Amino acid sequence: MKSRITKTVAIAAVMAGASGAAQATEGWYGRADVGYSLESTVDGNVDGENFSGDLENDWMGALGLGYAFANGFRTEGELAYRYNDWEGEIDTVPAAGYARSWSAMANLFYDFNRGSSVEPYLGVGVGAARVGAGIDGIGSDEDTVLAYQAMAGIAFGISEQLDLDIGYRYFMAPEVEYEASGLPIDVDYEHQAVTVGLRYQFAAPVAPVVAPPVVQPPVVQPPVIQPAACPTSEFVVYFEWDRSNLNQAALETIDAAVNRARQCNVSGVVVVGHTDTSGSPTYNQGLSERRASVVRDALVARGIGAGSVTSQARGEADLARATRDGVREPLNRRTAVTISFR
Repeated sequence: MKSRITKTVAIAAVMAGASGAAQATEGWYGRADVGYSLESTVDGNVDGENFSGDLENDWMGALGLGYAFANGFRTEGELAYRYNDWEGEIDTVPAAGYARSWSAMANLFYDFNRGSSVEPYLGVGVGAARVGAGIDGIGSDEDTVLAYQAMAGIAFGISEQLDLDIGYRYFMAPEVEYEASGLPIDVDYEHQAVTVGLRYQFAAPVAPVVAPPVVQPPVVQPPVIQPAACPTSEFVVYFEWDRSNLNQAALETIDAAVNRARQCNVSGVVVVGHTDTSGSPTYNQGLSERRASVVRDALVARGIGAGSVTSQARGEADLARATRDGVREPLNRRTAVTISFR
């Protein structure tokens, strides 16, 4: 058993150290997992004789309801079911049977790289397990005992509210005691599994309704040698979470900026990319650079001289709306365009 626990800790450490750029919005969530067992056992004694059984690999399932906090922790309640046939020995006599368990657990998780699209996590749980076991030719019975588990995995963000969880869990229900055909039986039930599931965040950030800027029609006036003086114009292009591509509203905003620039002599255009506070500062700096670059390229493609356009990237350092770290704020996912005229 010690070797299996050592292996559990090693796997958890590898998964926790995975880097990336699953998101975690504060609030309630639900999840559903399926798993496939590996290297699981029931060990103990039957009427004083040593007993050991290896569980055959089989499926398990789990449902959870929890709450995610802004500091990276999640708490949840979980119901799970496991079933396996087993083969082993009582003393030196071959034996076979089955083992199953229903468990109700209280779990605590911590999410790393909170707010990113790839989010490792670690978790522990404690609760009650109703373990049933049977030995062919002898009988079966059930017992309810204290159980605990450890979990590690990685969540991949599919959307702002949906994650794909891939993980590993170690489950232990020690000192299961019952009788079969009058024989006292005392076993430790150990179950390991690789799991895959979906986690759905019930509350999602409310995206702002961004209306395209109103473009004033050109004023008909007598021709003049110098264009009329124009005030500095500012436009803001908004992006979806963890994206740097231009949606329809963003394209309309850029078209409006170009139309405004054509009315006057452009002296310079400054494009500044920004992000919200979800994700690491290093990842956000790169994301803001990509957002600034895609807007700059769109302006140049529409006729703005490349030599008059400069771009900057400020990551999460200059927020339009102040938030805590790890918060997805749509107003902060933006690129600001400032056009000055001669």
